[in-house]
Amino acid sequence: MKETEEYPEQPAEAIYAKSYTVEPAEGNGQQELPLPLLAKRILEVATLHAESWGVGYSTLIKSGQVWVLSRLAIEMTRYPRINERYTLETWIEGYNKHFSSRNFAISGEDGSPCGYARTIWSVIDLNTRSSVDISQFEYIARNISDKPCPIEKQSRVRDVHDETPIIYRVAYNDIDLNRHVNSVKYIEHALDLFPFERYDRQRIHRFEIGYANEARYDVTLQLHKEEESSDNFALEIRDDEKIYCKGRIIFENR
Repeated sequence: MKETEEYPEQPAEAIYAKSYTVEPAEGNGQQELPLPLLAKRILEVATLHAESWGVGYSTLIKSGQVWVLSRLAIEMTRYPRINERYTLETWIEGYNKHFSSRNFAISGEDGSPCGYARTIWSVIDLNTRSSVDISQFEYIARNISDKPCPIEKQSRVRDVHDETPIIYRVAYNDIDLNRHVNSVKYIEHALDLFPFERYDRQRIHRFEIGYANEARYDVTLQLHKEEESSDNFALEIRDDEKIYCKGRIIFENR
């Protein structure tokens, strides 16, 4: 994997950037950067930016704390192609006691925008599973950026009605270092609700997901989807007792 760090004109403390290349082994069936891999890169770049401030995983884990992704919205006009170099920029838009809002810009090899993403993060205590007051992280107030993110915040997803949900039992490869289902695995399972042929004729214009509960190994999940309007689907992953995440996927013609 080819990658370099790049920094824009604003101070590195406020905006962090990292570049990658879409390797052939990473491309999807449409020879593009897959959405789940883009989501993984978003998590990675957020972690690296936090590490540069001394509040990343390697620091917080010493106190039994970790950053947790709460919400994600990605909106793309195109996806980088195989062998294309692309760059993710990230910055903090704002925060309160419980949540930090972090945005991303995705650009192609020629510097033109491919899309944007909005994320909401919290810090939890691994022992109590309760949220931590992030206002104690003084770097946030010092490094909020006014760089614009021209996509809408995540929409509200109502209850999803699907009489024939896909049933999936959580397996070993779904589990992350916190011993619950990895954030990106939910995205992969949601995208698998649609046939391959749809991705040949359409691309994902917008994807949203909000995480509510932690699914663990061997739990049986119900994967629901409901078309609310043309090419606009509400998504829900749950079991008989709780909802684990809700989301939305909006397709557009290629």
